[in-house]
Amino acid sequence: MQSEHRTSPRVRSFLRGEIIHSNGSSKTECVVRDLSEGGARVEAPATVTVPEFFELHIPLRNAVYRAQIVWQHGQELGLQFAKPEAKGARIPDEKSSDVKLRMLELENEVSKLRVQLAEMRRLVEHVVGDRMTG
Repeated sequence: MQSEHRTSPRVRSFLRGEIIHSNGSSKTECVVRDLSEGGARVEAPATVTVPEFFELHIPLRNAVYRAQIVWQHGQELGLQFAKPEAKGARIPDEKSSDVKLRMLELENEVSKLRVQLAEMRRLVEHVVGDRMTG
């Protein structure tokens, strides 16, 4: 039988959570089944690959935790939090200037994609117009 390594009591829960990784570009819904100061047990879709380290966001608690998978059984993941933080505290992982720079890069990329989309729409209208008159 496996021994318990928990340092704080866990509380059963049924909270909506999000597994966030890849610098926020990937989010997966999950259900938080147990929660303690030092970790959690969550259920995540079996079809999704979850990295070893990620952020666990629990909207109803207004909390974000840095988490590491310490065990996995099917859809259930046992998580350990990097360090207990005050509830509602977010652990910053990037400097604000890095975030601003990334945001500017993304806005530039969106702008380029809009131009490409407009061009594709013109091409589709041209092709559809040729078929209608031909």
